[in-house]
Amino acid sequence: MPDRDDEAVKLALLAHDLRTPLAAMRLTAELIGSRPLDDDQFEKLSILIRSIDALTAMTGDLVEAVSSDDNAVPSQLGVADIVQDCVELFEIAADEKGLIFRLRIGPSARGLVTSHAAELRRIVTTLLDNAVKYTDRGSVDVEVSQSGPPAADQTGETPDFARVSITDTGPGIDPEEETKLFRPFSRGKHGLQTAEGSGLGLWGAAGQSLQLGGQLSLQRPEAGGSRFELLIPAQRGTCAERQPVLESIPRPERKAAAPAAHVLIVDDNETNCRLMSALMESFGYSFDVVHSGDEALHMLPHKTYDAVLLDLNMPGKSGIETARDIKADPAQSGLPLIAVTAALEAVGETRLYAVGFKDVIAKPLSPADLFAALERARLTPDRSSGVS
Repeated sequence: MPDRDDEAVKLALLAHDLRTPLAAMRLTAELIGSRPLDDDQFEKLSILIRSIDALTAMTGDLVEAVSSDDNAVPSQLGVADIVQDCVELFEIAADEKGLIFRLRIGPSARGLVTSHAAELRRIVTTLLDNAVKYTDRGSVDVEVSQSGPPAADQTGETPDFARVSITDTGPGIDPEEETKLFRPFSRGKHGLQTAEGSGLGLWGAAGQSLQLGGQLSLQRPEAGGSRFELLIPAQRGTCAERQPVLESIPRPERKAAAPAAHVLIVDDNETNCRLMSALMESFGYSFDVVHSGDEALHMLPHKTYDAVLLDLNMPGKSGIETARDIKADPAQSGLPLIAVTAALEAVGETRLYAVGFKDVIAKPLSPADLFAALERARLTPDRSSGVS
């Protein structure tokens, strides 16, 4: 693998480490969603989950950008879906200020996809943050449409471009300040007087736009305020239909006739243990919790378990080492092991199955996926003689 830039690797490591608290946040939100809520509470909870999902996607994009093979084909996501996710991050903030917050997606924009989802999220999030932050009354309007390139193409070709425009009714940009608008550490008078900031947001957004082969520009609506227009190259593609987040909050229902399972949770992170314990209770399962591989190996001979939820990244004996030791014991070789990890791409499912894991669950945990994995383990236990 070619050498990577040190700063990029550090950023990817930070993004990776953020997955654990993000997973805890999402799981907590889903547990809240499994309780009776009124419509307003459920709507706000859905926005919270979308926000967590957006952050998780951004961390995943950063890790993938550094760790993936240079020859790998990047995944493509719908431009309109990415922008809609970003818009939902700011709905509550806009509502608290009494702003009208609208999103319009042109029919032709629905078919546009991009392989630069992380960059697009960061640019749009920066622009929306500024628009909502500096607009005290009126509206913020977001529009996604198809466009031609930012300048005439000398070859005569007209590749697809996506246009994202964000228009606000805020104070606008002073003409004298416009010349240094996209410079680092530059902030306007209104920004200095009304809100904290580093002056790096627009500079970074403009730089990323250029790196993508597009551009970010400022326009002045006749009615006042500001309009930022982002143009980025896009392609025509088919995107999966975007599912409403309210429907994605799973509420597993156990069959009354099914006997309760007994599960061993092995994780060194106390927050993860509490969240998985709460899920076991919601499933109607009994459970024990230990915080290391050695504790798990000590516990197993004394109790009977239907499955083991095993974190991979633990100090001392890792999850993979613990799994090997469990499978090496003839008395425990048939015990179903379920790997729980936030770094699946770094470990690989093939390696985990070769060690003897029956299932793999990626963080952030999906209660429905976890429930299904436990049911598979409970109903179809692997009673093989272990692995070599």
